[in-house]
Amino acid sequence: MHNAKCTCWNCPAINLAGKVDFRACGQAGAQFDKKADDSQETHIMAECKRRPDLGLFDPMSITFEECPEWQKTPYGYLLKNMRVMILGVDGYLGWTLALWLGRLGCQVSGVDNYNRRNWVKERGAHTVIPISRMSERLHAAKEVLGVNINFREIDIYEERDKLKEFIDEIKPEAIVHYGECPSAPFSMIDVEHAIDVQRNNVLGTLGLLFTMRDIVPESSLLKLGTMGEYGTPLTGRPLFEGMFPADAVLHWDNREWSLGGELTPRDPVSFYHVSKVQDTFNCYEASKYWWLRSYDIMQGVIFGVHTEEVSADPRLRTRLDIDEWFGTIINRFVAQAVLDIPLTLYGAGQQIRGFIALRDAMECMTRLLASPPEPGQYAVVNQISGVKSLRQLAYIVAKVGRKHFNLPVQIQRIENPRVEADIHPFEALYEKLPKQYGFEPKVDIEEEVRRMFELLMKPEIRARIEEKKHVIIPKTWWSGVKREAQRIELINLEKEIKEDEERAKIFMGKK
Repeated sequence: MHNAKCTCWNCPAINLAGKVDFRACGQAGAQFDKKADDSQETHIMAECKRRPDLGLFDPMSITFEECPEWQKTPYGYLLKNMRVMILGVDGYLGWTLALWLGRLGCQVSGVDNYNRRNWVKERGAHTVIPISRMSERLHAAKEVLGVNINFREIDIYEERDKLKEFIDEIKPEAIVHYGECPSAPFSMIDVEHAIDVQRNNVLGTLGLLFTMRDIVPESSLLKLGTMGEYGTPLTGRPLFEGMFPADAVLHWDNREWSLGGELTPRDPVSFYHVSKVQDTFNCYEASKYWWLRSYDIMQGVIFGVHTEEVSADPRLRTRLDIDEWFGTIINRFVAQAVLDIPLTLYGAGQQIRGFIALRDAMECMTRLLASPPEPGQYAVVNQISGVKSLRQLAYIVAKVGRKHFNLPVQIQRIENPRVEADIHPFEALYEKLPKQYGFEPKVDIEEEVRRMFELLMKPEIRARIEEKKHVIIPKTWWSGVKREAQRIELINLEKEIKEDEERAKIFMGKK
């Protein structure tokens, strides 16, 4: 178990209030192992909210493996009946995680203001996998899975007092923050949309940090970031996991400085990504000022339709968007292939991205929930399971569609409405999840794409895709122009696949 030797110092059930002068200590628990004299060590003392019978004790003396409040799961030791609050619980990720954690025995609560439903409706689109009203989803979760979700309709920015009351009522031991607008194109529509995204994301998160400080300072925050915060540096500089490693050194003007532990540079690629960078700094500073525990989870391109929970009943399915604002690339490609619309690559289509399947992302989140940071620790993980060019992803979708479903899948290049390099190096590090948290990807990308085809080709879902196919081709340009992107070329698939294999070797530094 990757977290067996973690101690109460990491546990959100610890009570440190009034017992630690955090201004005087560093992030590591080892800071407190200082000898008062030659014969005696002094340690910080704490109490346990779950086991008050322990009285005052050394929080580094009991491990998760030894504590009866922590139980074995396939994803490490997990706090029994852990109280987890999910912000954005009605969304693609939030609903899936709520069911997943509920099945693991967590006490799940959640909030949502249905912004995602309204934003997609504004585009004239809908989720191609139908989802019910929240009351019906909650009933189905209870009936099919035996999962109770305590839900409140709350806007985390506009109704901060309501959120504060709910957090005070639940006293969550972890908060998963999915409650932000996740769309780059949406943030680039016009000034009003750019401001709305910044207000919702930045100010909503900032208010949450103050609320956690005041009510649940020992709880851990798992905030969804994005690999897009880093951008794609044309120098080929590696994308470390949020911070420079200890041995990173800056050489300049015949001098040398250590960069170890400093935040790495960010180069956001839209006003949405700018909001996520601001979140990064706010979470980093709040951890430093108030000794909050925070994970920033830099997620790659998410795709897929399957976990055991969401596949257990049609009423439990999570949403799937394919429109230009909210449809992620693999999900959109499969929908295009189902309707015999050539898959759309922007520009050269050689952009390289990290990606991860829905089911694997849920496991990553669970492993992080099971290993809370230390008080005051701001930690970052790059949550991806592989790296490919967008062309390679299109080729995979085309291959599966042709081979398993006899679909005449084609690929086209269209004008790129974004401002980005079409061809660039890309070296993203994603070592913490496998090495520190025991994560190994379980989902084969071709198998998940096949599963997506099976679902999206059902007549009732195919009809929903057909109804909204006009919202797939982008009309939102970073320049502010309002027009549909035009085709540049229809790709000779067989020829291009062979050539792209050689390009990939060059881009990934293998040749």
